[in-house]
Amino acid sequence: MKIAVLGNVTLDFFAQDFRRAGHDVYLVPGFDGWRQAALDPSSGLRAFAPEAILLVLENAAAAENVAWLRARFPGVAVVASPLARLADETPGFWDARMRQLAALPFSLRGVKAIEEEFLFALDGVAAGRAPKKILALDGDNTLWKGVISEDGAAAVTPFAEFQRGVLALRARGVLLVLLSKNDPPAPAAPITQVFARADLPLSLADFAEVRVDWSPKAGNLLAACQALNLGVESVVFVDDNPVERAQMRAHLPQVSVPPFPADLREPAQFLRRLSEVYFAGVGATAEDRARADMYRRESARRELAATAATLDGYLDSLQLVCTPSRATVDDIPRLAQMAGKTNQFNATTIRRTAAEFAALVADPARRVWTFRVTDAFGEMGIVCYVIADPSTGRVTDFVMSCRAMGRTIEQYALNHVRRALAAEGVTLAGIDCAATAKNGPFRAFLATLAFPLAGELRTHVRDA
Repeated sequence: MKIAVLGNVTLDFFAQDFRRAGHDVYLVPGFDGWRQAALDPSSGLRAFAPEAILLVLENAAAAENVAWLRARFPGVAVVASPLARLADETPGFWDARMRQLAALPFSLRGVKAIEEEFLFALDGVAAGRAPKKILALDGDNTLWKGVISEDGAAAVTPFAEFQRGVLALRARGVLLVLLSKNDPPAPAAPITQVFARADLPLSLADFAEVRVDWSPKAGNLLAACQALNLGVESVVFVDDNPVERAQMRAHLPQVSVPPFPADLREPAQFLRRLSEVYFAGVGATAEDRARADMYRRESARRELAATAATLDGYLDSLQLVCTPSRATVDDIPRLAQMAGKTNQFNATTIRRTAAEFAALVADPARRVWTFRVTDAFGEMGIVCYVIADPSTGRVTDFVMSCRAMGRTIEQYALNHVRRALAAEGVTLAGIDCAATAKNGPFRAFLATLAFPLAGELRTHVRDA
């Protein structure tokens, strides 16, 4: 990557480190001449055409300067180092001796903290196109200090504070995946023994998917994502081994692979970066916060499906129960979330905002229904919403979470909508649909219907 390092301190240490990591780096000649270089169309900075800019300013308004640079370098990622916050997080961040000798007010540890913050921010810019839902974690020297196949399960030292931070992310709805090169879990396997230790905050049950064997991690991660029905672009991969990180980037470039911290015995800064850069939007709804347990229950459902003799038998054994209701203001965050991210079972892929849902819920001329589902394994939450216009008899929005597909919940929802409209003297005339590259499952469902519906669609879902 082509990185320009600008600022009002000596920047040579940053340039050396970035070049050592394989980046192409530009420093403005002289001291504190970055503004003039940014204004001069014939400057070396302009000719360099950076892809990213690190701005290191002591005692200056960082946000204003970032905005000023972004206006002059459109499309370039500009990151100002948050010196005050990094100083609070990093012991020995400032160094008076370095300031006197080299016009650099930071210790080498402070320089490293600035560099890592910058690289995290850059990865966050690249990752911003897709919401992150999965944190995939290595075991040895990532969740604990040591290698269990060599040292033994009793000898490794857990990074307990880091694990507690990981559990906090899980509680907000981040799905955990374990990727470890070790013998597969079994009662006597080292990986099972280490997670059985009382001093490990994490347990194997906290992971939505466990992939422990000697196969390449990229392949195991792909299989885990397929099992969870989520794309690899939703993954953040954390591994202490630079070779494993490089292989993940090479084989699955859609996966976010952040820099690994120097010492996970002090993980607060690393956890803060994970939370802010990748998972800031997670935890906004009750469904978010229950997601990890929902996916664990989904794994149990898949196991049940694998042993069922017939599809009807499987669906009956799920004991599906649905509570339909007219949407309220309390439902709006979940509705906006579903509208923003649901693709496969989405009639039109209209990305409605919370404000638009608020207006629809309050509009006496529209009907917004939610469908909350439970089954033998527990709560699934609101998994479907339908919006109808009684003046035309048409459904304008039909959206259902992908994890609810294939269980006749969609038939139940349509039965309810037809009956509710009929109670108002309105015949259900049809469903608006706009074909997209991803909503094939909804279009396949729509192709099975003929309007007006002759009667009740067959479903394995019963009323609450």
